[in-house]
Amino acid sequence: HRNRPHRNRPCERPRPAPRFPQCPPRARAAIASLVPGRSEPWVATAARHGALIFADVGWDETGRWDLDALPDLAHCEAFLPNAEEAMRYTRTDCPRAAAHALAERVPLAVVTLGAEGAYAVDGRTGAAAQVPAIEVEALDPTGAGDVFVAGFVTGTLADWPLADRLAFAGLTAALSVQEFGGSLSAPGWAEIAAWWQRIRTLDDQDPAALERYAFLEELLPTTARAWPLRRAVPTIGFRQ
Repeated sequence: HRNRPHRNRPCERPRPAPRFPQCPPRARAAIASLVPGRSEPWVATAARHGALIFADVGWDETGRWDLDALPDLAHCEAFLPNAEEAMRYTRTDCPRAAAHALAERVPLAVVTLGAEGAYAVDGRTGAAAQVPAIEVEALDPTGAGDVFVAGFVTGTLADWPLADRLAFAGLTAALSVQEFGGSLSAPGWAEIAAWWQRIRTLDDQDPAALERYAFLEELLPTTARAWPLRRAVPTIGFRQ
């Protein structure tokens, strides 16, 4: 048989290199974890582009507990340490005094108090608020601190009163510890709505608690799934 004539294929032009998104991308808010003696360039960049930076901090392994060793604190809108961290950084013996001292360094100082809830001070206005924690049966505390911060960010971006922000942050954290899975346990609006519907039906509910979360009424969907909710449970990390 005859060989078919060879036809040269046109050369394919190389594809352009992918364009990576701006780093960090523009956002209304960002969450950072501060480390003593370390500065993350993206924090300053994000703040310069208009993002509100909300930061927590871990245990200071150096033992110095020096706020000046947290250079990115200067770019933060809010600083959210726990009570022990706050008192060590401010050399105080009271979490509330620590919050007021921190409010001289950042616009918003929020100190988590464990079973006592959280205390916050607005450094711009001097306003302070404290909201007690919600008593729940905790199954997995993994990620509860991150959920608390995310809840506080949500309330801040919505321009809620300081006490409502604390209440919402504490509620989301309380709901998250009742499920397994860290970030997978973070509640959505449906879970929050179901909780709100349930507690209003309890005969022995504290009227002050109902009033504390009454702001949810205008925010939540009109329908909610029945309580208790069921969700998929992650299996990674579980052993028999």
